[in-house]
Amino acid sequence: MSTGRKRRCGWLDLVVLKYSASINHYTALNLTKLDVLDSFPTIQVAVAYKDPATGEEIDYFPADLGHLENLEVVYKEFEGWNTPTTSAKTYVSVAIPQST
Repeated sequence: MSTGRKRRCGWLDLVVLKYSASINHYTALNLTKLDVLDSFPTIQVAVAYKDPATGEEIDYFPADLGHLENLEVVYKEFEGWNTPTTSAKTYVSVAIPQST
């Protein structure tokens, strides 16, 4: 059911997700609202951050939030699925590797 409001969608940031998973020791993740992306021709996923001053890319979440403010997000682009997911009845379960 939809309320009719416009829905906003931010791209998945794998750098933040990796950092969050390492701190919180998740055993499972749920991706919700994928139907928002059903008609997108391409999907972007954040895979790193880039320092515009030096060109250096980092694939980890920086400890200094002041530094993070100056970084640009590096996205990898994937082809969209262009298929409705609203009637999906199955899912894929993927194990999350535990960091040591």
